Amino acid sequence: MLDTHITHASDILYWLDGSTAEEPDQMLRLPHPVQFDLSSKPRDLQIRQVPGRTALWRRSAAKIIDGPASEADRTFADAGSFTLAGTAYDSRGFYNPRTFSITAGAGSVPIAGHGLVMYPSPKGTRFGKAGGLVATLRFAGEDRIVPWALLTAVVAIPGIGHQTYTAQADHRGDVLLPLHRLPPLPEGVSEYSISLGVEALESASAQTPLNTDDLVAMDLESLSSAGAFSDPIGFSVVPGEIRLIRSANKDHLAVQPS
Repeated sequence: MLDTHITHASDILYWLDGSTAEEPDQMLRLPHPVQFDLSSKPRDLQIRQVPGRTALWRRSAAKIIDGPASEADRTFADAGSFTLAGTAYDSRGFYNPRTFSITAGAGSVPIAGHGLVMYPSPKGTRFGKAGGLVATLRFAGEDRIVPWALLTAVVAIPGIGHQTYTAQADHRGDVLLPLHRLPPLPEGVSEYSISLGVEALESASAQTPLNTDDLVAMDLESLSSAGAFSDPIGFSVVPGEIRLIRSANKDHLAVQPS
């Protein structure tokens, strides 16, 4: 008689593309598996990777049944919670790396899982017909790069409302922000108003990825008035243009703590 090997998933990680929607529950999953360097995990943890999703299970929760498994044998087994922490990265370089630390281990089914957002790198970013923004981030007065920062643009669309777009700088402080969902200008409108904000860390290092949840809001320098910082700054955009964003009289976009 054949044995039945029963394994229950302990949890699921969903890797989400932060550029595809405003809210995590609407974001698309990454099109290929991510790679890990884990700093904290159970010794018996098993991992299975598919594009945009990572399944976790524990060897200690697996069991072997003599013969066919009954309904009771197949009942979900809670293997307990555990800390899973480390760095996730895309071996192709199309997405910026990030760190994470979560409490994993589903106590029941269905398993809700954890959504972890990653953002395209400049290498992985393509502009469409709606255009977008290009910037290099530096701390004000220091000419020091601002790595891993998030730029968030909110565009006012007359008669529709607001659209929000977010992109992440890479380790060099370079960021490309496509405005893929931006509609054509309606009749009688020559441009859209946009507000741009930034979240960053003064202690961020180009050599060390971070968790974007740890970023804090900072000020940006005006594009037209040198020395004028605010959160956010405002300017205008026209669909189809790829606009280089620079602070007044500078070759970069200046950032300073609020």
